[in-house]
Amino acid sequence: MLRLQSSSRRRRESALNSKFRVRSGFTLIELLVVISIIAVLMSLILPAIQNAREAARRTQCLNRVRQIGLALHSFASKNPSSQFPSYGTWGDVKNAGGVWQNTNTTGKKLRNWVVDILSELDRQDIFDRWNFDDEHDGTIVGPSGFNNRRLIEEYNFEVLVCPSDESGDGAGALSYVVNAGYANIDGSLSAASGWAGSSNLHRDNDPDLDYNVNGTTNDDEDKQISHRSGVMWGMAVDRNGDGKPTEYPNRSQTLNTIYDGVSNTLMVSENLNAGSDQYWGDPSARYCTFVYPIDPNPTAAGLTAATYFSTAPLDPAHPYGVINGAAAGPEGERPFPASSHPGGVNVVMCDGSARFLSEDIDLNVYAQLITAAGSKSLPTAGAQTILDGNSFWNDLCSENAARFPRNSVFSRTRAVPGAVIV
Repeated sequence: MLRLQSSSRRRRESALNSKFRVRSGFTLIELLVVISIIAVLMSLILPAIQNAREAARRTQCLNRVRQIGLALHSFASKNPSSQFPSYGTWGDVKNAGGVWQNTNTTGKKLRNWVVDILSELDRQDIFDRWNFDDEHDGTIVGPSGFNNRRLIEEYNFEVLVCPSDESGDGAGALSYVVNAGYANIDGSLSAASGWAGSSNLHRDNDPDLDYNVNGTTNDDEDKQISHRSGVMWGMAVDRNGDGKPTEYPNRSQTLNTIYDGVSNTLMVSENLNAGSDQYWGDPSARYCTFVYPIDPNPTAAGLTAATYFSTAPLDPAHPYGVINGAAAGPEGERPFPASSHPGGVNVVMCDGSARFLSEDIDLNVYAQLITAAGSKSLPTAGAQTILDGNSFWNDLCSENAARFPRNSVFSRTRAVPGAVIV
């Protein structure tokens, strides 16, 4: 009897224990709920992480473009003429035997503004090894034992490349370009065509534009207006005195000739399409400058001498010639401000201040920010209006741009009405 009672008690205790036994692991439903919660959290966190990374890259880019602006100022302060460097230099070259070679009237592509400010960028070592008697991508070994192609291929300077520029990893990459004013672009801007004028070069004395709408292009007033439209211009040197190339001096601006105000004039901008290989020394304007493509047909647009330059209409053949309008490229054929930063580009003004410029800036204000002396009176053509700082402060602000309210008074037209942005 006692044995039967003991056995029955053990069975009841075993049943009771099994009823309250703790299970190990998750059911399928519980697992799916946990996965869903993690996915929701990741979807909330990842965009914030990406935004933080982009903000850090944009700040780093702003610091780099500021360094370039300071280097350009340092160059101008040391230059006896007080001018900024030419955006590009053409000239005659020496062969391997050290003999000057005859060139055409244009000259060989020697170097651009980057080479001229290498010392100011704390790269005296590269500057001293540059062969100034050869082309920017030449293979003639200079006195230092280096050739220019080797220097460009082996050295990729961080200060010249925006961290967000995906094409900036290769040798010779360049993300920053200088202000070369208004331009008449009559082609595709490929290597063989694009710039209007006899030399297929972007020069202030050959704009091929009738700014004063008198029926004649390239008269003295047209050239004067062209020069006032930008900050840095190309130059050509004839070092052996044979008349080839036709010598053309540096006509870049000084701080004193920037009549519109150094804080109201753009000097440096980003451009994703400045060239991904072999270009940080190339003087071609399509690689090392940014321009404003002005409509070359003022009469067709119903404009007069009083209104053409003052309104600076965008060329309808190049509606993408605005900020971030041609961010998709093609590389080396779109000399316009462009970046991977959402909403605009980092720029440096002629006073050395670095800012973030909105892509939604009023088109006429943007065109006026490019000119160095657009508001200066002219013999017959109408000058541009004086820029009021309040008119673009909300578009041209510091790295804390998001903290400032937008100014709704001004329209945010990126291109001419009806134009298609590509």
